Amino acid sequence: MRILKISGIILPLLPSAALAEASLQKISFQPQVRGLGCLKSETRAMIADLISKIGPIQITSTCGGRHARNSQHYRGKAIDFRPLATSPRKAAAVARSLNNIGGVGTYSNGIVHADVGELQHAWYGHKRSRYASASKRSRYAKFARSSN
Repeated sequence: MRILKISGIILPLLPSAALAEASLQKISFQPQVRGLGCLKSETRAMIADLISKIGPIQITSTCGGRHARNSQHYRGKAIDFRPLATSPRKAAAVARSLNNIGGVGTYSNGIVHADVGELQHAWYGHKRSRYASASKRSRYAKFARSSN
């Protein structure tokens, strides 16, 4: 009876036929990610392609969380992930080579962004922080004070 209840909860969160059983075993999730239920079928297909090329991944973000305005995440067309069997640089290169991927980005913390948007974008950047500018100002202020 318990197994039926648990499967009734888990099955809606799992993707449809786009991700095979073997692919699901190569995906792990950070605690804030509640599964792949919010993603479009083309995004799930992209995940299956990525896993077949680069191996296991840990998904760090799907549709929830805070993203840039008009982000593909809110449309169910993007994921952020951490590659577990290769480097982020190699994972991004493989993602850029896939035909069904529209945008690929890498962050300094080892996370890779991939989406199935219409435009081809690629970037490298730092994860944004609310406090980044404040810490830079405080370092500068300390330097300015100590030089006097």
